[in-house]
Amino acid sequence: MYCPSCGLELSAELSYCNRCGANLKSTLTQNGVAPTKLVGAAWAISIAITLVTLGGFGMVFSVVMTLIEKGINLSPGGMLLTFLSLLIILTIVLLLVRQLSRVLSIPQLTASAPAQRPALGETAIPLVRHMRQWRA
Repeated sequence: MYCPSCGLELSAELSYCNRCGANLKSTLTQNGVAPTKLVGAAWAISIAITLVTLGGFGMVFSVVMTLIEKGINLSPGGMLLTFLSLLIILTIVLLLVRQLSRVLSIPQLTASAPAQRPALGETAIPLVRHMRQWRA
């Protein structure tokens, strides 16, 4: 068996490559379907994104609307606090979306066929040509 990342020949019982640390165990089942843990994680992150977005914006806007209805004007400090609150909510949502994209890309990264050891002509001949150019 060869490492799909660096091409090092390894024994079949290893879980990680000794040279580059790549995961040698596939995260897909034999049918090519993502495991239940990944699907559950994707759903959990998606629900968290929805709740943080709607809940966070809803709370900030409800506080601002309540203050406006009571006739209280927001000072520049209050406006800054509102803006920072919205910025924090957007940052949290951005980090959750980033995590979701990582979870969704795991099966695609490991679904590729295991790498085969490159033929001699694919590695040695370009190296010899490079060495000849370097000497000239």
